[in-house]
Amino acid sequence: MKSIWLIANGRSGSTGEEGIRATREKMEALGASVTRFIDLADEDLPDSGDAPPDAIASLGGDGTAHAVIARYGPDGRLPLMILPGGTMNLLSGKLHGRDADVDMILEKLLHGPVRECRMPLLKGPGFASLVGVIAGPATAWGEVRENLRGGGLGAMLEKIRKAFDQTFGGARIRIAGMAGNHSAIFIEPRADGLLHALSVRTEGLGDLAAHGWAWLNRDFLGGPTEKLTENRTLTLEGRGRRIGLLVDGERRKADGPLRLEWAECPARFLATMEEGTAGEEEVGGG
Repeated sequence: MKSIWLIANGRSGSTGEEGIRATREKMEALGASVTRFIDLADEDLPDSGDAPPDAIASLGGDGTAHAVIARYGPDGRLPLMILPGGTMNLLSGKLHGRDADVDMILEKLLHGPVRECRMPLLKGPGFASLVGVIAGPATAWGEVRENLRGGGLGAMLEKIRKAFDQTFGGARIRIAGMAGNHSAIFIEPRADGLLHALSVRTEGLGDLAAHGWAWLNRDFLGGPTEKLTENRTLTLEGRGRRIGLLVDGERRKADGPLRLEWAECPARFLATMEEGTAGEEEVGGG
């Protein structure tokens, strides 16, 4: 693997020019050549053309990674290197382990046997996730995490108050055909061809504290959970018309009932985790 396109966002607060420069220098020190650098802050992603590189590297958070996957993944021609450079780095964590940094990953990919893998995908109306989706009123805590990135104390405290109100008073959700209502359900696509659903328990302040700390450390299942079911497709229902979501850590809403299905992502990923684990590691290891 000699030629690499490096894609990043030079205006990202979590990556920035220094991180981009260090990554390029590390690649070149390991014998690779960055034949093209694409800064998403200034240009769109180009076509790979008739003389494509050996691999395309994404340096940034999950948003940057998903942009690269959407552009170059569908035809399956080029292997993708997902490098951590954002806040959550959930996808990089599934491919390389949550504690792997850029230098560790590059050393394994460029100085070791290169292994490709495919990843399971969760598909919903207008969105898709390679990591997993949290659904329910407790997803309001996603806004608290966003405020921790750069918001003021007053704004953060107001978000915390609203998150408490939503968690304990918001419209709970359930899986169609099953008894029980939940303030949060985590749905993860796994390599067994099924969506695995777990209830994220939020019965009191202790549960919320455990989950909050875990979510800040990129671990969606670090707090108390309970396995609900597994299936090729799942439908979520709730008392409210709209269902709150965290899709790969980013908050959004969808109309209910919400149908989710398992699929396989066509992209070719380069992984450093042992064979049989990359793309299969449960988020949070639960």
